[in-house]
Amino acid sequence: MATYTERVSEVMYPLLTEYADSLTGWISSAWVSMEAYHRGWLYLNVGDISADTTIDLYLQQATTVGGLGGKAITGKSITQLTAGDDDVICCIELQTEEMDVSNSFDFVNVVVHINGSTAEIAWSFFGCEPRYAATPTTNWQEIVG
Repeated sequence: MATYTERVSEVMYPLLTEYADSLTGWISSAWVSMEAYHRGWLYLNVGDISADTTIDLYLQQATTVGGLGGKAITGKSITQLTAGDDDVICCIELQTEEMDVSNSFDFVNVVVHINGSTAEIAWSFFGCEPRYAATPTTNWQEIVG
């Protein structure tokens, strides 16, 4: 049996979450800093998609928590989903060096566009591989090890 020196909850921390809901229109999350993490990971869980509906999701970067200079992160979007894509899971991996760090872009947000009727979705964006030893646990309801 392998011996691990860290828990998954110590290397993946939920920074943003949209709980399961039937949504439509544009949804833009809060901005979160990636300064304390080497990577980010978005997990999207899609349920029913109405017949006339499409879903687009992408990551943006900015220089402040207020979204100053906000722009898309190249290559960090899902392929558009349609009604035939009911009940799927998608993920986006982000390495912080893929951001415009030389121009001080270290904040990320998630943008979802549900065009048409409604779609049932839920997603979480995790900060991964912390740069510092102490990892917060405040966004976890419970950690069972």
